[in-house]
Amino acid sequence: MRPKRFYDSLRFKITAGIALPLFVILTAFSFLQYVRQRDLLFSNLDRTTTDLGNVIVGSLQHAMLSQDLPEIQGILENIAKQQGIRDVFLINRRGEVRFSPQPEDIGKFLARTDTGCVECHGPEVTTHSLSVIFTNAQGERVFRNCKPILNQRECQACHRAQDPYNGVLVTDLSMQPVDDLLAADLRVNIVWSAAAILATILAVNALMSRMVVTKLERLVEAIKQFSRGNLSNPIQSSDEIGELAESFNRMAAQVLEHTRELERLNEELRRKETLRGHLMSKLITAQEEERKRIARDLHDQLGQALSAMTMGMEAAERALPPSQEGLRERLQHAKLLATRALEQTHALILDLRPVALDDLGLIAAMRSYADEHLAPRRIEMQVSVRGVTRRLAPELEIALFRIVQEAINNIAHHANARHVNLSLEFGDASVQVVVADDGRGFDPAAVLGNSHGRGFGLLGIQERATLVEGSVEIDSQPGRGTRIMIVMPAL
Repeated sequence: MRPKRFYDSLRFKITAGIALPLFVILTAFSFLQYVRQRDLLFSNLDRTTTDLGNVIVGSLQHAMLSQDLPEIQGILENIAKQQGIRDVFLINRRGEVRFSPQPEDIGKFLARTDTGCVECHGPEVTTHSLSVIFTNAQGERVFRNCKPILNQRECQACHRAQDPYNGVLVTDLSMQPVDDLLAADLRVNIVWSAAAILATILAVNALMSRMVVTKLERLVEAIKQFSRGNLSNPIQSSDEIGELAESFNRMAAQVLEHTRELERLNEELRRKETLRGHLMSKLITAQEEERKRIARDLHDQLGQALSAMTMGMEAAERALPPSQEGLRERLQHAKLLATRALEQTHALILDLRPVALDDLGLIAAMRSYADEHLAPRRIEMQVSVRGVTRRLAPELEIALFRIVQEAINNIAHHANARHVNLSLEFGDASVQVVVADDGRGFDPAAVLGNSHGRGFGLLGIQERATLVEGSVEIDSQPGRGTRIMIVMPAL
């Protein structure tokens, strides 16, 4: 499980869910407040400069009517010295600067396309004051007010009566103080917004920690305890989280009840499995004992009777005169049947209890049984032995022999194989037997699911291995042959 990161926590997500919308709202509010403050300042500045232009024009009126040019120049120079006034000058109708505090500007012509002029000149002629903000050649923002000097009746002694105005008073103010004020106001808004966001985050975290996160952490801890098997840790709360906790408590109680029921059933299953193992062990032991008894009875009774019958028929055959040829043939046929019955009896005795297993050991018994059942079907067999060979406990040898016996019977009757490899490996603590063939193969899951026929035989193989604490691995595919590996403890 990867470590928990802070931005994955519920605390961060709730805080971000509140802080981000609040940030957007406060940012929009600050921007609108900034725009409103800027528009208000510009409106006040426009009104102030318009009033200032009217005052200046009023101051210049007497000097202009008396054509006192030095007085006009002096008035403009005094006005230009006032704080905030960057420039003030008079231009005539042709755009020529007639009066200016800077002597070098007098006589210059201002084109209507120049910056600071083009913003006001349009197709319609106006006699009202106009204001504009522009950036001059020095990169300074300037607020310019243009006040037309109207062609009043007393002025028409020198000017044409049809002209609406005689010139324009241009007053330039620096925008630096206004921009500084707006910037300071914006900084204050940002600081207050940040403080509001921070206070909101702290308040939300405090409330959430007390009312939500702590309860959720208790719920998470209870779930962790639940995952570790502690099902008796109820959670108490009265809100929605409490409802969730109550649902969890009910689920935990149900799981606890079901767990106890499962434990009881598992215990009963283990008890029955142990009992079944004991019964199976006794059944196999009884089966082996019965095999031994039947083999002994077949050998002692039926085998000896058939042998005596064969010997009696041989003696009778020798005692017959040559004239009894028909009877001789019938005796020979009966002797042949008795001989075959005796051979089949011996084969049955070997199937029930191979003498080689008791006399010569496991390897010889496996080899003998395989030769007897595979050679008649022309199935080649190779036997390989690794490790230090030794006799095993009787129950282990019987279990291994019966498993290999079942595997060889399956190969002989179902595999349609041509070659079989039988390998034994003796280890210090275990013995491994592998039976592999190149036959048609099968689907182990499908066959084991069928409790009849080969499925019963494979289940018997697994049962025998389990009873002696061994294991069986069956590897087979249709068309790919079969490989059965048996591993059993050798101690």
